[in-house]
Amino acid sequence: MSKVYLFPGQGAQFIGMGKDLYESFPETRKYFDLASTHLGFDIKEKMFSGTEADLKETRLTQPAIFIHSLAKLQTLKDFSPDAVAGHSLGEFSALVAAKAMDFETGLRLVSIRAKGMQEACQAFPSTMAAVLGIEDQVVEKICQEVSEQDEEIV
Repeated sequence: MSKVYLFPGQGAQFIGMGKDLYESFPETRKYFDLASTHLGFDIKEKMFSGTEADLKETRLTQPAIFIHSLAKLQTLKDFSPDAVAGHSLGEFSALVAAKAMDFETGLRLVSIRAKGMQEACQAFPSTMAAVLGIEDQVVEKICQEVSEQDEEIV
């Protein structure tokens, strides 16, 4: 049987994420502390006790998920995967887990990515949603109706 680890992308964040790791596993603290130094603000504060609005900001969300994923790995007794993979942002966590890059390099790249995506979000406000349990034709019809409404507004 193969062991495969899959790392999450944006959307997996939650208030309090990582607090239990930080408090219970001293070996995880280096990730939070290094990240706070690199990012120029105390990301622990935002992750552990910030607001949902704070943690939804891409510039915070992406580093938070990256840090949490790699801190969690430190708590595993036998991390010897046959493969690693990541969804979107999770690819960076997978690369660090596979030792293809170190934590600091991954954090730097995630930080650049998050800032760029935050700027894009501010320049072009939009939203994303997961659509489950609806026929494709119904979703296409809804998208068409929304698109037509947008054209009327412009």
